Amino acid sequence: MLNSGGAIARGLAYGTRSPNHLLNVPVARMSWTAEQPNDFFNWLQNQGQTFHGHDFVRRSYYGDYLNDTLNAHLQHRSDLLWQSKHETVLRIQKAVGEKFALWTSEGRWLTADRVILALGNFAPKSPHHSLDALPKQNYVADPWQPDAYDSLSTDAGVCIIGTGLTMLDVLVSLRDGGHRGPVLALSRRGLVPLAHRSNELPPPGWLPSGPWPMPAELRHLFRQVRRAAAQAVADGFDWRDVWVAIRAKTPQLWQALPERERAQFLRHAQILWDTHRHRAAPASIRSMKHAAESGKLTIAAGRILHSETEGKRVRLRWRDRKNQQVHDLIVDRILNCSGPSSRIADDRSKLFSALDRQQMLLPCSLGLGVKVDAAYRLLDSSGTPQEGLYYAGPLLKSQHWEATAVPELRLHAEAVARHCLSERNPI
Repeated sequence: MLNSGGAIARGLAYGTRSPNHLLNVPVARMSWTAEQPNDFFNWLQNQGQTFHGHDFVRRSYYGDYLNDTLNAHLQHRSDLLWQSKHETVLRIQKAVGEKFALWTSEGRWLTADRVILALGNFAPKSPHHSLDALPKQNYVADPWQPDAYDSLSTDAGVCIIGTGLTMLDVLVSLRDGGHRGPVLALSRRGLVPLAHRSNELPPPGWLPSGPWPMPAELRHLFRQVRRAAAQAVADGFDWRDVWVAIRAKTPQLWQALPERERAQFLRHAQILWDTHRHRAAPASIRSMKHAAESGKLTIAAGRILHSETEGKRVRLRWRDRKNQQVHDLIVDRILNCSGPSSRIADDRSKLFSALDRQQMLLPCSLGLGVKVDAAYRLLDSSGTPQEGLYYAGPLLKSQHWEATAVPELRLHAEAVARHCLSERNPI
């Protein structure tokens, strides 16, 4: 295992040690495998934690759980030679005898019969070109970088670009650091995530009256979802129950839409989908509302026009979406929380860019990731599956749409492992 992030089973999401960074999925839905739905809950109990299945716990617990689970499996497989290296793969190329050669950040070549790319999200893309020219102490391109809050005074003026789940995490980090200054959270629509129910479990029993149709037009699909939500509420259910029911069908619904309709969805409807589908822990929403009600946090809808330094601070010019009024805001730091990118051009590790130049991958034309076949083999630029080269991760969004949360990712991970081991000459 080659892992550029250092600690295994952490990544960006579970590497945080803040007790206030919470999972956005309740305990009972976060086991590493769907076949053992109570595994995470049981692990917490064994750690002396008295949580319930509907609770939203700190993310660091989940990183610890995954690490313990991996170590437990390794202890039961003493026949396996396991190595974990803190290295970054910079280039992959085909080698002699159906093998692959990997060039790493340690300046060495490694060879492998099979390679599984299990990388996570790319960093967010730049919301406006003028931000890229700002000094590092004024503009944080990635809020998860270690020095994102360095030398930030407690009364500093802060602007957060983006009002989604990452914004909630940044608000927590600012509060943990003792920040008391004003915060403006700005996005094009000004929409924030909706909350899960406080008791999200057990899953409600709502089901559609018939099978979900596979419409060829986006407007027909939205009409069906709205109608289903209205009927569910009328029957005494919650609108969230419709999202629970539709979740398993989302890949088929996405695949049934022509590319033209998918592009229209991304332009006009994705933000509505994200706020309803990717909900937040109730405590995170309460914290955000408290900050807004106290006057510390302002959430606005608008578009960035320009940014420039003014002494040691930054002048940000933006246009209000509601009244088209132009505002000039003076802040100390701007944090890009516009959400992870899935465009190959935004891969800062440069591995996917290198594969693209070598014609060893087929990027999604809508910028949603990469293409694989049914066995998760990475397609080359001609659309041909490459034996021994696999991908599992959020870049499957291009084909499945639902590919960014643990309940889906664990299924993809299991499937790619199964296909990898089923190849000829199994390891």
